[in-house]
Amino acid sequence: MADFESIPYRIRIGVTGHRKLDNPAAVQALVKKAIDAEVEKLFPEESRRNIERVRRAGTTAISFCVLSPLAEGADRLVARAVLTDPDARLDVVLPLALEDYLEDFATEESRKEFEELLGRSRKPVFLRMRRIQDDRRDPGGQAELRRDAYSQVGRYVVDHCDVLIAVWDGQPSRGRGGTAEIVQYAQEQNRPIIRVWGDSFEVLNRDDNNGLDASALDAIDRFNRQAITPDERARYVESLDREHFEKPKTAGDIPASVREFVNACLFPYYAQASIMAKESQKRFYRAGKFIYVLCAAAVGSAAVGVLFPALTWAGFSVELVLLIIIWLTLWQAYRKHSHQGWIENRFLAERIRCGIFMAICGVEPRPIEVLPYMGHSQTVNDWTVRVFDEIWDRLPALAGCSQGECRILNAYVREVWIGDQVNFHKGKKEREGLARKRLAKAGKIVLPTTIAAAALHLLLLFWWPTGTAAESVQWLHQGLHQGLAFIALLFPAIAASLAGMEAHREHLRLEKRSANMVPQLERLNRQMASATDPQRFESLLQQVDEIMLRETQDWLMLMRYVEIKAS
Repeated sequence: MADFESIPYRIRIGVTGHRKLDNPAAVQALVKKAIDAEVEKLFPEESRRNIERVRRAGTTAISFCVLSPLAEGADRLVARAVLTDPDARLDVVLPLALEDYLEDFATEESRKEFEELLGRSRKPVFLRMRRIQDDRRDPGGQAELRRDAYSQVGRYVVDHCDVLIAVWDGQPSRGRGGTAEIVQYAQEQNRPIIRVWGDSFEVLNRDDNNGLDASALDAIDRFNRQAITPDERARYVESLDREHFEKPKTAGDIPASVREFVNACLFPYYAQASIMAKESQKRFYRAGKFIYVLCAAAVGSAAVGVLFPALTWAGFSVELVLLIIIWLTLWQAYRKHSHQGWIENRFLAERIRCGIFMAICGVEPRPIEVLPYMGHSQTVNDWTVRVFDEIWDRLPALAGCSQGECRILNAYVREVWIGDQVNFHKGKKEREGLARKRLAKAGKIVLPTTIAAAALHLLLLFWWPTGTAAESVQWLHQGLHQGLAFIALLFPAIAASLAGMEAHREHLRLEKRSANMVPQLERLNRQMASATDPQRFESLLQQVDEIMLRETQDWLMLMRYVEIKAS
């Protein structure tokens, strides 16, 4: 089993620029100099301090990723300049289907250079999969589609980079999708731009409000340095291996090489994220339950201090102590990032878990796309997106499965992945429903009791007999008055604490979400049973992966705003 290897924080360098350059070697050297001299300076001061702090600690490497379409000229020169760093990564995005794109390269030498660089990117992104000739037959229409494609790829680079390197003469574009157009789009998006031309470079928009930040760095660093011992991780990986390859009846025909590959490349990262998620969840739930109980106890202590003069000092002293404990518990939960650590590591763990099954089947998972309505919950700068991409980029290319392999894997996926998720959501629905009913039942007891106590208290105040007989039992009157007043003060606080616990755990929403997931998964399981050819099998796998991703993102949006509210 391979040990856990730390995840680097990568600054993403995008590129736009001219194809024809007079002195390519000099331009490449100047680009390298510009990146070394300027990129980190573009971060706000706080981010620069974080970068320097992490670099000194040595727990998380600071490296680069270059995003390039690999056209002739600037696209390749910037890529090579970044790749002089042996730890750098190349991500390729292509505007056209491969056959169409190769037509744009004039010489065999250029095509070989393109293919050599393309081979250094694990999984290129194709913005068009269809041949242009399949969409438009007339030359004019094909030329327009090409211009659109180049405009789109330039915008894609801008949208997915941290800093844009523009090898640009400063002149207007000579066609749609030209360098000037992409630079203008980057300026509209407030993207930091380093312009390189001639023998100099300059920063076009040095602005602390440029949207560039290293917020993901802190979370990646916490992920890397979490105090999980190798033995603890190894035990977890062994448990995962049994669950995936020994216990299932359908796992017997999974090749040993696949088992070794998953154990080495994916299980250690799943174990890291899952252990961190479980520990953070325990802290968050324990803190919430503790605080809501103490809130009610603090109200009760204050009530004792008010209603029983002999116990005033003790009652208010206990209240003060409880309030301090509540504050310290809250502070500790925030300091340890309990809530954030739970939901974000759980999201990452679930994404890796789906990736494990996709890798076993030899099929690429969907990229973690952030839908527009999720912008407030998860962004392309989110550390979980970066970590998953880094884990996946380390894998060898996946080649799919043959007809015979698909039959074996079909049964395996239905038992171990889809079937297990159906059982999980059925159990989740029952557990959340039971917990919700228990809290509701407690609330139904508290409220009538409070109403009864209030009514009895009123009766006691207005209908208590007077005279000599009443004076002889004055102690009873006083005791009942104080006892009922105590209930009237304490029980609403208990009801509020129960409501807080319900909101804290989101039992109802989680129950309904799992109830909705079960029929969707069962439908996919039925469809998967009839998928006998590789194409249909892989298509359904992508659907399963899609529904799992959306469900986890939806859960993340729901739980991100669940807080402990001691007020």
